Amino acid sequence: MSRQYTTFDAVVIGSGAGGGVVAKELATAGWRVLLLERGPWLKTESFGHYEVEYSFTSGIYHVPFGPKYSDVRTARPDPKTPARIVHPRDPLYGRLPADVGGGTVYYGAHAWRLHPETFRLPSYVGRVPGSSLTDWPITYDDLEPYYEKAEYDIGVSGDEGPFSPPRRKPLPMPPLPNNKEAEVLWPAALRLGWSPFHSPVAITSQPYHGRAACIHCPYCNGFGCEVGAKSSTLVSVIPEALRTGNCRVLPRAFAREITVDTRGAADGVVYQLEGESTWQKTSARVIVVCCSATETPRLLLNSKSRLFPYGIGNEHDQVGRNIENDGGQFTYGLFERIVTDQVGPGVCFGVDDFQFRNAGSSASGRLAHGILTNYHTRPPLGFVQRIRVPENVPRYGEGLKAFYRRYFLRSIWLYSTCHTYPREENRVDVDPAVRDGRGVPVSRITYRQHPRNADERQFMADRCEQLLRAAGAQMVVKPHIVRESELGISTHQQGSCRMGNDPKSSVADRTGRIHSTSNVYVADGSLMPNPGGANPSLTIQALAYWVSAHILSNHRPGLRG
Repeated sequence: MSRQYTTFDAVVIGSGAGGGVVAKELATAGWRVLLLERGPWLKTESFGHYEVEYSFTSGIYHVPFGPKYSDVRTARPDPKTPARIVHPRDPLYGRLPADVGGGTVYYGAHAWRLHPETFRLPSYVGRVPGSSLTDWPITYDDLEPYYEKAEYDIGVSGDEGPFSPPRRKPLPMPPLPNNKEAEVLWPAALRLGWSPFHSPVAITSQPYHGRAACIHCPYCNGFGCEVGAKSSTLVSVIPEALRTGNCRVLPRAFAREITVDTRGAADGVVYQLEGESTWQKTSARVIVVCCSATETPRLLLNSKSRLFPYGIGNEHDQVGRNIENDGGQFTYGLFERIVTDQVGPGVCFGVDDFQFRNAGSSASGRLAHGILTNYHTRPPLGFVQRIRVPENVPRYGEGLKAFYRRYFLRSIWLYSTCHTYPREENRVDVDPAVRDGRGVPVSRITYRQHPRNADERQFMADRCEQLLRAAGAQMVVKPHIVRESELGISTHQQGSCRMGNDPKSSVADRTGRIHSTSNVYVADGSLMPNPGGANPSLTIQALAYWVSAHILSNHRPGLRG
């Protein structure tokens, strides 16, 4: 049971991949921590398999997590186009779950380390006109011990391929067993001369830290795990923080602004509990913002004062800029035989032969490429919603139903990610006219992808087709790739509050501290200067450990109350 303090050494805003880690690190060091989360606190045993009710990706009715329908945003492709209101289930929203544990409760649990070259990507690909690509202020070697700590604290299983980033210790758990898809894909990859391996996932392959091993149900990506095998912060680091007695989790608490004292140091957070109309303030020595790359800028920009008239950290108009995704996409093959057994979690096969190797070039320059894996098991509704039906299949009626019945177990889906190229014009700011149900200005997302993204995505889609053909697919359906697409921000959002050495081109310094403050830190995906060509959750967690270590080195607890 946590103690009911009235003042805190630290307030951590957001309990997802980054916030859960920070709360645990500070609380175990003896700090009094308040962890604010705008969504509900769900319990492991409450998660279910009913797809229309419990799936984050395909649920169509009431779902047990947020954000709420009234938590609108606005979106536009460029500043000249009027922004339109989007709701949480609209494609351009950039939705992440709002609950204790954040996106880690419902994510697919890919747990990739970024390659060392990613931290110096401009040196590899050269100058990219129209992109704000930049070096990170830290290196892979700086972050490697924190990758390791994340893997062992939260629990990651898998093995490493011959081209995986260097590491000091193996992953803490062996890989999950192969399913039928892996048995089909593995020999095909070897025939192509590739080097398949068991991709790392934040899912327990054996009992770990008091948690059960994966039971291999098909309801994984997009669902909460009812046995706690998925290594969300809900079941890993947040319980550790609570066991110290130093951490209090406050769910359904929306943070409106960070307040500052007469010297410009943050002194508290103003928040509102769901169902209440009044706002209240809690005081703290250090504030750590972990709200996501679309909500962290909103909070900072709404935190205006005499000393920060444009919002905290926004003296050089950098808050919210350079937001981007990794280039995630699906390619699927249709087979004449049954090729999937629907044994979860599905992902157990990966290929990382193409990052910074076999490097090709396009008309726009040198490419960095990405990773491919088999996809998670696909419940029926998810199969229907995600599939791009071949041109010879009717779009409705008995013909469409016959297609689904035949190919549900005769299809293999491959998921690929790739490096993408941020643009300074892509940003999150606050809409001057639209407010949410609480009366708070909402995030406005301005986004159009860089043309080079299409070249990277095309390369990976071609590799997926190559593998599926080698495995015996009779038909391959690839993603529709368009240059300069207006596709919106995904769940893998990164980069809107960059870390960097120059305050004129970044928001936070190399420790995650906002340049213009002494005690406000960021510890989520918005810190990442560039996407890394892979799912970002493990890197976000490694950064959260890195930021926490610097907070503990540079500040001391001591509030009383």
